[in-house]
Amino acid sequence: MRLSIVSLLLLVTGCAGLPNYVEPQTGESSAGFKVKHDFDAPILGYSTFVYVHTEEQTCGKSFGSESGAKLVVLDDSNPLISELNPDGVKLAASKKYSFMIMSVAGMSNCIIYASFKPKADEYYEMNVSGQLGAHSTHCKAELYRIDETANIMSPVEFQYYGQCREPAE
Repeated sequence: MRLSIVSLLLLVTGCAGLPNYVEPQTGESSAGFKVKHDFDAPILGYSTFVYVHTEEQTCGKSFGSESGAKLVVLDDSNPLISELNPDGVKLAASKKYSFMIMSVAGMSNCIIYASFKPKADEYYEMNVSGQLGAHSTHCKAELYRIDETANIMSPVEFQYYGQCREPAE
């Protein structure tokens, strides 16, 4: 338990130093992307942090690399956490985006790694959900393409989805 708390603190501290994500320039081909979260969590609330990078490697130390950035921060009931891009962002089309999605409530946390390549002029929504608590913690992320005209959500498969471990050195 103590080791996981130390690991989490190192991970959060390392990612906290990342710059905020910069959207593609106006005129560049892009897609809309929004993150929502819904957890069964303690009364004190929970937060979800989404970090992104654009390197081909999904797992490992590349989230701290030059292409790493804070993409979205969502919060439920923690006045110490400032939200970032809660209404969504634009992602460059046809570029692979790899995400580290970390949800935290008190001493509980859940981390998922995922990646996909957005298509131009599409709108995507990623829903992160699960349970955060002392006795049971699990989470999942689901990606949907949204047809705003017909108001239809279609599931989209991530290119990569799962857990990662830092490579042994």
